[in-house]
Amino acid sequence: MTRLDKNMYVECLPVTLYNEIINALNKDAAWITLANHVAEELQLSTLWIHSLKKIKYPSDSPGQKLLSELNIKMCTIEILRTLLNDCKLYDILSIISDPEPLSIVVHPTEELHTDILKVPFGRHLHLCCKAVGIPPPNYIWYHNSNQLQHCISDELDLVITWYTSQKIFRYFYYLIVFASQAGEYRCEVFQIKNDGSLISTLTSKAVTVQILSIPVAIEEQPQPLLEVKEGQNFTICCKANNYSKPRYQWFHNNTKLEEETSNILHIKQFSLRNEGKYYCHIYNDISEIYTERAHVMMDFPKLKAVAKIALVIANEDYDCHERLLTSKNDAACIGNLLKEIGFEVICLLNLTITQMKNAIKIFSEALEEGVYGLFYFAGHGFKMQENYMLAIDAPEIYLRKDAICESELLSAFLENDPELLIVILDMCQTLPSKKFNPEIYHEVPIVNEYKSKKNLRNLIQAYSTSSHRPSYEKLNCKYGLYMEHLSKYINEDITVTKLFEEVGKSIDSCFKGKERNQIPMFAVSVTKPFRLTDATYEKKLSHNIDCLNELISYSTQTINVLFKPANMCSRVTISLFMEPYLNVIRIKVLDLPNVEINFFNSIPTKRNNLFQDQHEKECWIHNPQINEGSLIISVSKNSIAISATVLHIKNYIPLLLKLINV
Repeated sequence: MTRLDKNMYVECLPVTLYNEIINALNKDAAWITLANHVAEELQLSTLWIHSLKKIKYPSDSPGQKLLSELNIKMCTIEILRTLLNDCKLYDILSIISDPEPLSIVVHPTEELHTDILKVPFGRHLHLCCKAVGIPPPNYIWYHNSNQLQHCISDELDLVITWYTSQKIFRYFYYLIVFASQAGEYRCEVFQIKNDGSLISTLTSKAVTVQILSIPVAIEEQPQPLLEVKEGQNFTICCKANNYSKPRYQWFHNNTKLEEETSNILHIKQFSLRNEGKYYCHIYNDISEIYTERAHVMMDFPKLKAVAKIALVIANEDYDCHERLLTSKNDAACIGNLLKEIGFEVICLLNLTITQMKNAIKIFSEALEEGVYGLFYFAGHGFKMQENYMLAIDAPEIYLRKDAICESELLSAFLENDPELLIVILDMCQTLPSKKFNPEIYHEVPIVNEYKSKKNLRNLIQAYSTSSHRPSYEKLNCKYGLYMEHLSKYINEDITVTKLFEEVGKSIDSCFKGKERNQIPMFAVSVTKPFRLTDATYEKKLSHNIDCLNELISYSTQTINVLFKPANMCSRVTISLFMEPYLNVIRIKVLDLPNVEINFFNSIPTKRNNLFQDQHEKECWIHNPQINEGSLIISVSKNSIAISATVLHIKNYIPLLLKLINV
């Protein structure tokens, strides 16, 4: 039963109710919702809705015009109630309907089927309370006896986490809470008259929320590397998500540190016995996790070098032996990394035994007192009592005299007492085959003595593998296995001893299967905390160092050339083909479009060393110092030669190359 006849036309409503409906329709543009629904039901165009917005008189309003349109369409009270109910405009519906008592039809406990709910951190707690009545019900949520601000819909969503903030999204209110948000949640439902007076209030059944622990998760890892001076105090810190109620236990080199059970480890009066790896075991009642390792080592005083020089040789294209896949890239990688930390680098590719010996001699002359020297060789090698490096012209059945042994190398390098010498041999250390090379086992080897004069503890010898073991390359990999790991540490600011220790550990953790037959090793006599990153003195260099720098100095050159028969002029650039190699030179012709360029050695070399790219109009020459004649640059058009010129290539190469070919 209602106070108004359901068949009464809207125009017959009492003036006060009529005006109240108009005001309610205009509030928050509710009229648009009703107008869209009417237009859909009566199949009216959007022009009809737009016409409601046009105001001709001050007393007009969209709500008033919409109600007038309904009058014209013979709208009754019952039809208006149906339309308002379909649009969920319950506040307006209550104006023309008798009050209906408030009733909670769905309690939070009924939807959950329990009155106790356990929720872990990071999860959503969704609570729902549904009520009916006219005027429509309003909602306020409570946690224990505290009203939750802005939580005024029939649904409440809680995100259980450690931080506190608030966010409203559409019709739901999202609350991010502390663990203290455990407790009872209930909803208060109430009705308010249009004049604002309270009609009735009901309270839902309460849901008791319990917050569960979650697995520990690390938010802050320990610092990976710490260098600490002797006698200093230091701390290592880690952090887990506090809401998981974590517990901590620190370890040093897998030894449990008793009573070190906070997230901060304190070490007093640091000494060498405190060096090593530290990590923390973090756990709670349901899970555990380990932090990453913190590497703690002694911070020794930084040293300085007079100069830092390196000789890097890569042999890959052998006359009589298998071609290697990665030597060139390995040597280029270490050469460029050494340049980054201040080394002057001699980097050479594919050398004969004579060229190797000459390069070693030139390099050794600059290895004098105060100098850091590094030698790296990538190529074929073997071991018979000591290590031997093979040049590219080594015969198929070779003897020890056809190779360069490590003692010969050290005898030259240690002659002038360098401050530090590092020798890295990235090659196999397998024995020659007795079946295919029996002669080498009958050869009497030459004995080379070597020793330092003053610096008795200045040598590090590093090997990509151990005695009588292979050193591997991978197909389709840019670098060899050893360089892949050496390159991670070669320019790190750590002592040279630590550098090779870390390389060994890195390799041990990564090598699998057959690769584990390759076991890198190193021998060390140094006692000072040398680093490859050590600075150099800012003072005048010695004569030998100045000479070396002059020999390896090289920059791109651009020259003009004339093709006389065709009266054509062009520029030619001469540069290094692949940094940092000094003995591979690129020659590129510029400014000559619509012609073909070809390059020839005027006197053919025994071993082809000239390669070209006709599309780019360039060539590159390996070991140009071996060329006996000039380079011929030929110009053709439509495959017919029209001109040529001669370039004396030896005039444009590093001075060093001329000396190693003597």
